[in-house]
Amino acid sequence: MRYISRNLPVSRFFTILGMIFTGVIGTFLHFLFQWTANHPAIALFSPVNESIWEHLKLLFFPVLLFTSLECILYKRRVSGFLWARTMALLAGLGFIIAGFYIYSGILGTNYTAADIGLFVISILITFLLTPYLQKRQKSFASPTGLAIFILLLLTALFFLFTFYPPHIGLFIDPAAKDYGILRQPGAYESLLYDLF
Repeated sequence: MRYISRNLPVSRFFTILGMIFTGVIGTFLHFLFQWTANHPAIALFSPVNESIWEHLKLLFFPVLLFTSLECILYKRRVSGFLWARTMALLAGLGFIIAGFYIYSGILGTNYTAADIGLFVISILITFLLTPYLQKRQKSFASPTGLAIFILLLLTALFFLFTFYPPHIGLFIDPAAKDYGILRQPGAYESLLYDLF
């Protein structure tokens, strides 16, 4: 087993680093859209409103970036690692959705502290579940192609639903009672101009 130091295996080091990285970058992304005067390119990666769906970006994109760096820098065996990380990420995203609706449904409202707690726990789930799933899957071939497809599909859905969200509860901004960022006719053409 490779070690960063005498008492810290490389895999554990990357797990700890990944959790810190995701927490810091996710927090930064929460404010980035507003800090950049609502720039449409930033909207692809940063929440554009207070909907649950948009806040899933805070977990998804930092984990996606860190996982890519792990595969390149640490030279992990992509076949087993990528599938395990993808499944763990889906579990983290699912926890945010389920946790929010359960606690807000019971209490009748939502609280910022509780939402932050969900985010932190989802990070722990994603990074602590990865090595467990990786060990469990040694008995069967891990579908790396499917993992890549899932990550690409989720990325495409985050991009698409930023501008064209379905009009269901998962996508509504509870404060503005609105969806996405396209709130006026002609906005799509303006966004394309700004993007390209």
